[in-house]
Amino acid sequence: MKIKVALLVLMVILVGGGVTSYIVEFSSKEPVVSAVSQTPSPTPTPTPSPTPIQLLCFSESTKALRSSDLESGCLDGEQSLGAYRIDRPADRPTDLNPILLTRFLAAQAAAKKAGFPLHITSGYRSYALQERLFRNAVERYGSEAEASKWVLPADVSHHPWGLALDINYPNDPVSTKWLEVNGYTYGLCRAYENEWWHFEGLSAPGEQCPAMLPDASTTTTD
Repeated sequence: MKIKVALLVLMVILVGGGVTSYIVEFSSKEPVVSAVSQTPSPTPTPTPSPTPIQLLCFSESTKALRSSDLESGCLDGEQSLGAYRIDRPADRPTDLNPILLTRFLAAQAAAKKAGFPLHITSGYRSYALQERLFRNAVERYGSEAEASKWVLPADVSHHPWGLALDINYPNDPVSTKWLEVNGYTYGLCRAYENEWWHFEGLSAPGEQCPAMLPDASTTTTD
């Protein structure tokens, strides 16, 4: 009795970047070659790294403003201008928001070099003081609606939250115009069309400021 011996040999040949497999069968007869093509796996597309969030750092001692990013942070002796608009904290503060103050100090240093003096006329106000100012405004303007265009009640005003600055009021709108034009670099924005002196941290440093509201009466508590 004859025994047929069959051998299967797998041969792999690279062809033009693809892979072609050949199965060769050996038996007592002539070898038979069969070709099996294999499609190469696609090369995965690398995931791009996220763009670092920019951060400005200010040194009060040297008056220098340095660019960094949120991951690297600021150096010792520097204060961050923050990377976002400044919103209300969870609890009522007892002083001006420290990031808002840093933004003003950085802008003040730049304005001074340009020949424009800036100073804070009014920043943080206690709840009681703001309410008293509002009542005085009601007497002056004759109604709460009219008074609210200029002075807000304590529940609505951003001054008791440490988030508002009155700059150079009432005597120097010219210098304050510099801040209106350049304040966005530092995240400081003029808030109202009828108050050239009132600024808040309404944008991230370097972002364009939002459109001004007609007057304070349209302020929200958000």
